[in-house]
Amino acid sequence: MNNGSKGYKSALGIAVVLMLATFLVTGCQEPSSATGVVSEITMSTGVDSNNRPVNTTTVFPADAEGFYCSFKLSGFPVGAQVEAQWIYVGGDPQAEAVTGKNYVAETQKATVTKKGQGYTYTAYAQPGIPDYTWPKGDYKVVINVDGLEKASTTFKVQ
Repeated sequence: MNNGSKGYKSALGIAVVLMLATFLVTGCQEPSSATGVVSEITMSTGVDSNNRPVNTTTVFPADAEGFYCSFKLSGFPVGAQVEAQWIYVGGDPQAEAVTGKNYVAETQKATVTKKGQGYTYTAYAQPGIPDYTWPKGDYKVVINVDGLEKASTTFKVQ
């Protein structure tokens, strides 16, 4: 037997074992909030039966009944905590006198219940006050998962 051939076979065997071990460690990991993705974040006036946006827009009238923010979750583990923050950034001096700028007007929370990917949404409805109008100006929706900011979008009320 050739000793050079034996050394080559041993080295090849070790390389194959290392590649397989690397695949087993990285290829079979459970999803994590750090690697999960929030994408296709879209503002609209409603959502369809698949939680996809209907009538997309980034400008709403002050008398809008509410706002919808649809987005796609991918690769988050079951049990991950999703949080949507609706923020009034500013633009109306009267509203800013009460709330200040970057006021978190609404926070909503939910839990991921299925593995894989799918669409979901958050909605911010007009309060039940007669003749209510939203403060004019800039708004922002921030999507956090397990405390990590994953996506955001902006819109205006005019």
